[in-house]
Amino acid sequence: MTEIKQNGLVIGERELGDNDKLLTILTERFGKLCVIGKGVKSVRNRHMATTQLFSYASFGLRKRGNFYYITDSDLIENYYDIRNDIQKLALASYICDVVCDVTAEDKEDDEILRLTLNTLFAIAKNIKPMKIVKACFELRIASECGFMPDLAACSKCGETAPKACILDILDGVIVCDKCRKEAFSANVENEFFPNGYQKPIVTLSISSLMAMRYVISSEQERFLSFNLGEDEWDDFCEACEKYLLNQLERGFYSLDFYKTLL
Repeated sequence: MTEIKQNGLVIGERELGDNDKLLTILTERFGKLCVIGKGVKSVRNRHMATTQLFSYASFGLRKRGNFYYITDSDLIENYYDIRNDIQKLALASYICDVVCDVTAEDKEDDEILRLTLNTLFAIAKNIKPMKIVKACFELRIASECGFMPDLAACSKCGETAPKACILDILDGVIVCDKCRKEAFSANVENEFFPNGYQKPIVTLSISSLMAMRYVISSEQERFLSFNLGEDEWDDFCEACEKYLLNQLERGFYSLDFYKTLL
């Protein structure tokens, strides 16, 4: 039998019978693991606190067959404040659903684990408004998964500081306002309007563009350390959400539920 000791975050849980759980735990070295917690639903079980959704703990795990089983655990953080607010709970559930979707077993995901922990902490402690934490997480995790958009310059003319631009959320590039207007005025089919249809885009101000550049390039612990004008947050948040969902080519029920609470 394989035995390991790892810090991990519970990002998914499912009931198994009366007292057991099937857990999805994101670990530092081994990525996403399927773990069975025997008897952990019982209030008398010593692993009950460490096997709740959002719990971050040190786990002793023993592998039998296709699953790991908990042999030991010590709680590090349970993000208790998230559980006292339905909006926080819904957003944190969406965060974990995304992480579960983009991670794999036996693949080291230390950066994604750190990003998730930092995001849950920001939600729990009200570091920033939830819509901003959500948007920054969406853009950053897309980048961590290999979908980093090319925001350095206009993909057509190379302009690095356009007054306004669009984000092509399919190709992950920006196009300055001047190049976009030229595309509008063209009489022939072009890559912006193949067969007469426009690609999905989001309009960005230079401030929103600079904010997105900061999020994808900053140190992990400081990816939320910036500000935007109140009238620019909506475009920023829309761009981040649409970009991630288009790159993953899917939606999330937890996101839909979170939006019903706004």
